[in-house]
Amino acid sequence: MNASKNYAIEHLELLFQNEPITGIGDTAGILASAAAGSLYLRLCTDAVAIDRETVGTPAAYTGYVANGVAVARSAAKWTITWNDTDNKAEAVNAEEEVFGERTDSGAAENIKYVEVWKNNTGTDLADRIGYMEFTNPLSVTLGVQPRIKAGKLKLKMF
Repeated sequence: MNASKNYAIEHLELLFQNEPITGIGDTAGILASAAAGSLYLRLCTDAVAIDRETVGTPAAYTGYVANGVAVARSAAKWTITWNDTDNKAEAVNAEEEVFGERTDSGAAENIKYVEVWKNNTGTDLADRIGYMEFTNPLSVTLGVQPRIKAGKLKLKMF
């Protein structure tokens, strides 16, 4: 079954913006969380190829915040759109996301993926929401502070 365009957008609005999906069950529908909370972005290296069934190898350079950067579940942080080219709903970061600066001079760490997680404690697929592969992997060396510019993180679903 394919999700309708409208439902796909509503689903991502619930997940990324904490907006309710009205009309399912009773009039109020599937409610937003009382406290919106955050989702967590984690950078992953090129050590393993990430796919729907494989969790990535997290970045481990000195200065990286283990288990991810918190991003609020709100319309201020995430834009939900419909991508006509891919015929999918997508959640797009509305602001630049900044990760820790590398403070040691060890071997370069090649960042190839970013993952979105439900929390900052999980380590298996049950807690991962999705992932995106960077077109151009980033080599993180001393003094490099990885950033994802606004509009560049696009998580497509449905």
